Amino acid sequence: MKMSITKVVPISIEKAIGAYGNMEFYTARQKDAGAITVDVLETEDLPDGKFRFSVRVTEPSRVPSFLRKSDVDTYVDDSVLDRETQTLTWKITPSVAADLFKMSGRVDFAAQGDSTRVTYNVTMEVKIPLLGRKAEKHGLAKTEEACEQQSAFLEKWINEQSPS
Repeated sequence: MKMSITKVVPISIEKAIGAYGNMEFYTARQKDAGAITVDVLETEDLPDGKFRFSVRVTEPSRVPSFLRKSDVDTYVDDSVLDRETQTLTWKITPSVAADLFKMSGRVDFAAQGDSTRVTYNVTMEVKIPLLGRKAEKHGLAKTEEACEQQSAFLEKWINEQSPS
């Protein structure tokens, strides 16, 4: 299943993209969303102006109770921020059942006056007979909540970093 959510955040596109390339922002954003641990595994500035990072996150489980094997989920987020195309691509790899659960996406940034239009594009696939579609719907509903939280946190974090 796929979904797309667009939010307009009252900050400049330069600040929005800058935040997404900042590991302090990433860590704070994950903690704000309830992460228990956030471990930056690797960061790399690529020659074409891209920034790649890999992070292991442990958080309270968002998996529906009928599928849950644990109260926490651990996954690796592999992301690439492309400042030129103003996009962030990402892929989540869970530590358990990676063959049954796939989640990836792209965040598109676009200037809209003094604000930034942020579009979260998410693809989720759960390969469990009879339950997969229900799990995808549940997961995408949780993802929609996470996108709301993420855009609100982006605005809050930027305002805290550079108060007027």
